[in-house]
Amino acid sequence: MVDVHEVFSTSITLDEVEKANQDFEQHSKEPYKHEVRLCHASTILPLKHERYHNAFIPFSPLLCAFYAGPDKEKGDTSIYIVRIEADGSHSSVQKLDCPQLNQKANSTPVLFYLNQSQEVRTKALQNGTTLKDLPKGIVDTSAENLVEDGQKLYPQVKIGSQDESIIALVYKAGKENGSTVSYLSLSFDDGKHFITPRQMVEDRAIEGRGPVRTKPYLVRKGPYAGRVIMPCSVDNNEGMAFVDYSDDDVRSLHMSNEIMPSDEQKQASEKAIFAHGVVQSALFEDLGIHQCEGYDLSSLTQEELNDKYSKVHMLMSARGSQVYVADSADAGKTFGTPYGVPLYNCLAGIDCVTYMNRLLVCGKLVTDKDSCNPDEGAPLAIYMSKDGKNFSELLRLEDDPKGIFTSPYLQVDRRHHLLYVSYTDHRNTIKIRIFRLILQ
Repeated sequence: MVDVHEVFSTSITLDEVEKANQDFEQHSKEPYKHEVRLCHASTILPLKHERYHNAFIPFSPLLCAFYAGPDKEKGDTSIYIVRIEADGSHSSVQKLDCPQLNQKANSTPVLFYLNQSQEVRTKALQNGTTLKDLPKGIVDTSAENLVEDGQKLYPQVKIGSQDESIIALVYKAGKENGSTVSYLSLSFDDGKHFITPRQMVEDRAIEGRGPVRTKPYLVRKGPYAGRVIMPCSVDNNEGMAFVDYSDDDVRSLHMSNEIMPSDEQKQASEKAIFAHGVVQSALFEDLGIHQCEGYDLSSLTQEELNDKYSKVHMLMSARGSQVYVADSADAGKTFGTPYGVPLYNCLAGIDCVTYMNRLLVCGKLVTDKDSCNPDEGAPLAIYMSKDGKNFSELLRLEDDPKGIFTSPYLQVDRRHHLLYVSYTDHRNTIKIRIFRLILQ
């Protein structure tokens, strides 16, 4: 049993976004003249506790990014970032200085720390793990060029290419009714400022790459330790998903196989409103990977442990359809055919994390197939599973089933037993809530 206690909540409103636009106009060549009417698709990143060790804090400061603008349907949105301190105070909303040719349809930002792989690989080697010799990716990213941009922008600060405090922001941008391109920006000062983005893969023949809406997954143990796996999807509604994965701290990318819906899934998702098949993907580790009561890893051989550490799962769904899972036994290189689990999505947008060998899934979900009705909706809630097959409601975030509570985003701090949640409240507020998890 897991007990959940809320320890913090705050909101970001359109008034704060309007203030950011006013500040941006003071130094922009093309002032933003439209009223902001919506904000959506938040991403959150708790900043590292060890950087704030001089004072006791119940949780670390965090960053929140989202898109906002007058009308998403017309592609007129921009990316905004807010820093929230441990006392709950907000920094001023920062409007990202996007490249001139991509001021339309900026959306679905994702925040993560850039250089985490080397420390993970070093620990794995110290623990006697034999790491696979993995090749460089087939396409390069703009990460190194952005580090050079930062060094030119801040000549008084020594910026190391492998600095573990560099924060990455990936988002998609494109012109109205056109395909989108992934862009990458970096921050070298805990998110106080982000430099002008570059196209994530600067080869113009390659467009949308890197994470889309949900966070990357870092493999921490086993022969693939240090691999960064990023859930991706295409812009159309054909139902294809894939992952980009990197074995060199997101300096280059490989692409997995395309994850296509099975015939059964296509038939089951016919009533889906926005898309058919495997979309809204999120990644999670294999359950039972941590030693604790009920999960004894001491009986497993090293080969069995390596197999378990190499397993990654992708959670997928579309509005009005069943939730599906696809499994990978090689840390994201190849995924099998998706199969259904007893969760049904009443509204697009789901996310997941694992905590103490439990899978937590957030969305407007139900466990009864006959109750899955997008018109009737469902409360926004977090469901828990110990085996990835059977789910029960753990925490209800919003009670109104018809309320427009969308695009949940989850982060977990296992060391401090904290669950970070953000979601959109009726497209005019970003809600951020922090819960303490207690395993009974």
